[in-house]
This record gives sequence, structure tokens and C-alpha cells, in this order.
Amino acid sequence: MPEHARLVQTLSDEGVLPNEWRSAFENVPRHLFVPDQAWLIGNGRTCIDRSADEAGWLAAAYSDEPIITQWDDGSSSSEKPGAAATSSLSMPTIVAIMLRESLISDGMKVLEIGTGSGWNAALLGARLGDDNVYTIEVDSAVAERARDNLAKSGRKVVAAVGDGANGFPEHAPYDRMLATLSVSTVPRAWIEQTKSGGYIVTPWRIPLLNGLLLRLQVNNDGTAAGRFINTAVFMPMRSQRPSTDDVPIELDAPVEETSTDPRDLLNDDHAQFVIGLLVQECYEWTETTDQGTVQRLDDPSSGSWATVTADDTTSGRYEVRQGGPRRLWDEIVSAHEWWQGQGSPVFTRFGVTVDQDGRRLWLDEPGNVVPPAL
Repeated sequence: MPEHARLVQTLSDEGVLPNEWRSAFENVPRHLFVPDQAWLIGNGRTCIDRSADEAGWLAAAYSDEPIITQWDDGSSSSEKPGAAATSSLSMPTIVAIMLRESLISDGMKVLEIGTGSGWNAALLGARLGDDNVYTIEVDSAVAERARDNLAKSGRKVVAAVGDGANGFPEHAPYDRMLATLSVSTVPRAWIEQTKSGGYIVTPWRIPLLNGLLLRLQVNNDGTAAGRFINTAVFMPMRSQRPSTDDVPIELDAPVEETSTDPRDLLNDDHAQFVIGLLVQECYEWTETTDQGTVQRLDDPSSGSWATVTADDTTSGRYEVRQGGPRRLWDEIVSAHEWWQGQGSPVFTRFGVTVDQDGRRLWLDEPGNVVPPAL
């Protein structure tokens, strides 16, 4: 199929598809894992319908775009998108990058957390052999469709139903554990079920910027440590979704002034990556109003918030309001000042150590722990 061949060649030309993975991508057609009706995220969440436009559906299947395959945990099934995307077929580029960064070798045994459509599991099976690949999915309906897709592609990977936070102990230990969902806390079971010296590769959820890709190596003492290696925006693990029991937020607070332009902090990719690592559970979005550009910060769990207004006429003074138990704007500014004081390091210089006591963020090496409060 020419569309399939073009996608594989494009991934190879862009340097994200290593030679050792090329055969797997060539032998696992992506369209076999796309439902007859699905949605592209871009262009206003466009529905792709095979029965209405097979050529358009096929072009979407081989585009370098993520495809939404479920809304609202399956409760929304009409032609219109639901409120929240809850399962998807990942963008081919990030699939190739994650497989590359997992440092997988022939003969290894791998557990995938989050089966989704089954495409990633099929690629793993094509490279390693089906007997070496296990995948687990929390949603039974999603898992059933993935099994059908795997069968259509000729793969016999074990696809189980269960909470991925618990791993898959029946077949542990694994040489590699690969998550196709994001976490803010690495489950203890993942470390316990990965061989010493093995790797866990997972998207790490950072509300301020959505996510980074983390690779952890498991140590003999039951700890795991590693660096952030790429960007990666994935849906959160269901057991780690942000709480919907938000504290009501009252946007009423005295006006303060700051000389720090919020656009320098929150619109600069390098700064935002690191601020997102340091200021946890903080969401941000931007609005344009008659007063100028308003950047809003929220921690729904505590009811903390901040707004910062900036326009081209403020002459270096910007209006700030903030309320709740956290002073979110102050945290953002402190994190930015600390980052600048360290020489403005890029996010790939940061890493995480996970042990029985929790997690520690560090810069350059595990002994250089970032202060918990900046």
C-alpha cells in the first residue's frame, strides 16, 4: 500500500525510525488499527468516516497525526466528539521515538501499559516475537477491539484487561516496561516487575505543559532513576487522573504588580519545560481581553489561582491577582529565577529518582537534588 510505504519512509528520513525497527513498521499496517469512525485532533476534531469517505479515512490513517478512538470512557459514541478523549492511536513519530528510546534488543520481554488500539503492541510483537510481548488495558471494550485489531494484523500478543498501575505480575519480570499513557507518580509495581538493569519508559504528566518522556533504569536496591529525554503528550492513567472534586475558586483578590513579563516565562519553551517540572499541579491558559493578554494559573485541588495581565503599553509593570493557599505566580517567578541561576539548563539535564520514600527531582546527576520548595 503506497500510503503505508510513504509513512515508513518519512519516519526513516526524519531520523526517528531506526533500522532495527523499520521491518516491524513495514509489516504492521496502521490502518488495521483505525476504527471505521474516529477523529483527528487538529482542525476542530474532524471526524473520519470510512463509509462516507474511504480515501480520506485511509489518508488520515497514514498521516503523522494522533487519532482519537474513544471519548468519555466510551459513554459518547455519536458522530460528534465527546468532552474528553480517553483512548487514541498515537502519532507515528512519537511511537517510533518511544520504541527507539526504550533501548530494546532482540529477545527481550516487554510489558506495555495501555493497549489502546493495539498498534504499538503489534509493532513490539513484530520485532520481538509475540511470546515476548504482553500488554494490559484497563478498559475492557478497548481491550476487546485491540484483540480484534491484533488478530487482523496476524499478531498473537497477550492482551489482558486490568489496571496498568498494578503491572502484569503473572509474567514478570520484564526487561522493559513501556507506558502509552502519562503518570505523575511511577507505580511501585512497575519497578518491582522490571529486571534490575531494565528500563521503564513512560510519559510524565506535567499540567503546565502536558508532558515529557522519562526513561528510568531499575537498580538492584529497588530504586529507579533516569532522565527526561523528549516531549510526550499522552492521556493520563485513569487511576491518576486529576480529581474532579475541585475546590471552588473565587477570583477576588487585591491587585499586585510584578516587573516580570509572564510572556517571557510561560511562552518560552525552555523556561516552561523546567517551570512545569518545578511547579507541580499548576494549569495555565491564555485569554485575550480588552485589558490585554491574561494568563491564568490554577491548582483546582487546593483552590489556588493567579492571573497576570500584560500588554504592550504596561511599560514593564504587570497586573497580578492571586488567591488560595498557594501563591502560584510567586512560585512561577521563584522557579524561573532558580532556573536562570543554574544557567538556564534544558529539560534533558533533569532527572528523577524513585524509591520507597517517593521521588526526587535532580539536575545533571542524582546527588544534585532540586530543592523541594524554591
